Amino acid sequence: MTGVRVSRINVTPVKSLRLAHPDAIELGPDGARDDRRFLLVDEGRRLYNGKRDTTLVRTAASWRPDTRVLSLTLPGGEHVEAEVPRGATTEVEVYGRRIRGHVAQGPHADALSDLAGRSLTLVERADGAWATDSRPATLVSRSSLGILDGDGRRFRMLLELDGMEPLEEETWRHRRVQVGEVTLLVGEPTPRCAVPSANPDTGVRDRNALRELDAIRGRIEGEICLGVYADVLAPGTVRVGDRVERVRHTQI
Repeated sequence: MTGVRVSRINVTPVKSLRLAHPDAIELGPDGARDDRRFLLVDEGRRLYNGKRDTTLVRTAASWRPDTRVLSLTLPGGEHVEAEVPRGATTEVEVYGRRIRGHVAQGPHADALSDLAGRSLTLVERADGAWATDSRPATLVSRSSLGILDGDGRRFRMLLELDGMEPLEEETWRHRRVQVGEVTLLVGEPTPRCAVPSANPDTGVRDRNALRELDAIRGRIEGEICLGVYADVLAPGTVRVGDRVERVRHTQI
């Protein structure tokens, strides 16, 4: 694992919107602080995400937790910025987990509803839960991304790593790794959905990434996978350029 480093961080305050790439994040048991702090649901209280509407990536968001101001930049250039008061408590199902939160009041939901052409509610998740995926953190190597086209934005993983062989991260299963100040327990390979087939700038499906990936590397227990899940054992800061090292004698 000599020479492995964090090359890019991918987060967004609103699930399925355009990714941002900060130089550093605070990573805890419920994932990166304020990553996917908000999520959208439809009139039936179903999660409305990139699997259902790939064009959500055309909208960028930023969140200032100290002032509770959420900013959206819509595809046409319109800018919506306002404080987010917490409304009624609610629950949302995210990948089989019930996540508690509050209805997010303000103009943001109306703007995104107009964009999607349907009524949407913005929900702020409670602390202690994560709305990313099955686990709070994900890792993928740039060389693994390179077996397709190298654009990690398509796969929306938390941490991208340099200095590895293709698919090497899958050999870290059930191992602890040190990433900056953080200790992670690497888990199973991450099953992929149709989202990587959409262009990360336009949201238009311009390829069949699943078919390509299946042809290149096959399946793991029937799933088309790329990257790995991880749990956070010791919290702290992760920065771009941080070394990634295996913690010895901790196989479980």
